Amino acid sequence: MILDSVPSPDNRLYPSDRFSFSCHKGLVCFNSCCRDKHLLLTPYDILRLKNALKIHSDDFLSNYTLYDTDPKSGFPVLSLKLGDAPERLCPFVGKNGCRVYAHRPTACRLFPLGRASGLSHDGFKPDEFFFLVNIKGCLGFEAKEELTISRWLEDQEVLPYIEMNDKMLEILFHPKRDRNKPLDEKQLRKVMVACYNLDVFRDFVFNTNFLPLFQIDGETCSKIEKEDEALLNLGLAYLRKALF
Repeated sequence: MILDSVPSPDNRLYPSDRFSFSCHKGLVCFNSCCRDKHLLLTPYDILRLKNALKIHSDDFLSNYTLYDTDPKSGFPVLSLKLGDAPERLCPFVGKNGCRVYAHRPTACRLFPLGRASGLSHDGFKPDEFFFLVNIKGCLGFEAKEELTISRWLEDQEVLPYIEMNDKMLEILFHPKRDRNKPLDEKQLRKVMVACYNLDVFRDFVFNTNFLPLFQIDGETCSKIEKEDEALLNLGLAYLRKALF
């Protein structure tokens, strides 16, 4: 989530903090939050969704995403393409809920939480806090049951997403990146292919001199040929060398 302003310290939540929320079909507002939203997609979100749909990453990007660039950093910003106005529904929502629930994006898993993150002062460990995202008409906040932030993250199986997303964070906040200079077109293309268009990246890795040039061992070759998570990790490692 991109914040217009940083939540005040009083509104920041940490793993042991508690909140009340419950979402289910019995609520009259069920599915109403799955429309008219600017939903950002991370590289790992796209990996999971395109595999859930069993389509090529090129096709997913063309059919389900909107593309922009951050004016300051020059990094790509991809968001989910919604249906036509006035409802602007999520393409994956049905009357019974999310049709890709097991592979839903980070923002959907976190809701009603938002996550603010950066790198700590030492530049290594992600520094994060959470906050409540209040949506008008959402009845989930009226639930009587309380749970901790850490319990919610576990229940929503969002921790693997956060782990992968933080690896991208290391590139965005890399100490060698010139914050006053956005990515050029060549660098931008590398980020798009290595992070967001993994099926094209796999072709590039196996059909060029990439493997011997970067001295990729046999075990890693076997993994990246079959496992998209391993391929994304390779893409991120490649960018840390290629961009800086």
